[in-house]
Amino acid sequence: MTTIEIYGGACQFRTEARIILDGRDVKLKIESDCKYCQRLGRDLMKVGLADIFPERGKPAVGFMTNPVYKKADQHLPHVDCPVPCGLLKGILAEFGLQLKKSPTIEFLQ
Repeated sequence: MTTIEIYGGACQFRTEARIILDGRDVKLKIESDCKYCQRLGRDLMKVGLADIFPERGKPAVGFMTNPVYKKADQHLPHVDCPVPCGLLKGILAEFGLQLKKSPTIEFLQ
């Protein structure tokens, strides 16, 4: 199981996702202070490895066809929300395709 915590920044909302490997899929349990991320969590409960990597040995699908970003586009009002990116980081880590290292964004000025 992979558990991630995402802070939205200016909105100050916190989102937590538990991601559990289930064969060639992952199941997601998303809890959030944000009503939009709550809706995303109710709609995005399962993602398959084939949804992200439809062709073995080929790169992942792009932003416009990625199932996480497609669902985020339907539910989230702000394109700069870090939750979809964080969910993908957690999903890839649970599939064993990425290290469990936290990305950061820092404003320097």
